[in-house]
Amino acid sequence: MTAPDVEFKGIRQGLLLTLSDAPDGSYQALLEQVRAELAEKRGFLQGSRVVLDVGGRHLVRAELNELQKLLADHDLALWAVLAQREETKAAARGLGLGTRLAGSATDLDGNRLAADRPQAEAGAGGEGLLANALLLHETIRSGQSIFHEGHVVIVGDVNPGAEVVATGNVVVWGRLRGLVHAGAEGDTSAIICALELAPTQLRIAGQIAIPPEERDYEWLPERASIRDGHIVADPWRESKEL
Repeated sequence: MTAPDVEFKGIRQGLLLTLSDAPDGSYQALLEQVRAELAEKRGFLQGSRVVLDVGGRHLVRAELNELQKLLADHDLALWAVLAQREETKAAARGLGLGTRLAGSATDLDGNRLAADRPQAEAGAGGEGLLANALLLHETIRSGQSIFHEGHVVIVGDVNPGAEVVATGNVVVWGRLRGLVHAGAEGDTSAIICALELAPTQLRIAGQIAIPPEERDYEWLPERASIRDGHIVADPWRESKEL
């Protein structure tokens, strides 16, 4: 049996939508198949978060945006695109979408991130608050993707088109203008801090926030957290939680 050109299936992060990357399958034909599947399974799929797997297919930003809008029309939120081609990954980041799932601890070149780094010893209390923390003295540039199973501290900027995913907190001693996901495995107590908080998208656990394009007030250090089921940003002051 041949694999279907369009397939929905449930995963831990929501729904996985897989598109065939067969060379004889046109994008428009796949789009119509997705539309038909959504119409048929509307009640079952409605309200889910979607990961799109396009394999080796080359999709440009406009095509991904068209799929994103189609899903949104059916009350589905596209939040990540899994692709083999760098052009497709770049197009996804341009829309503020992730390009990997929590647990895929690799950079864009397939190199494992911090897998062999020694963990800090636990403190006197035994809790080890800084254990498994990743400290980066660099700017994370467009096209770079960082995943770490723990906290991430960046002394530098996170540029538009860059992606930082952490299972713990994310602290940026600089400008945060890319996509950052803290508490990626469901930790709703995770926080995101930055000297300038202007991301394309923020995620904490399963919550997603997209800030307004224009702000009419002075930039101040801010800390984002989940409050009453939503991501909110407050002035970043000294806190024992960090």
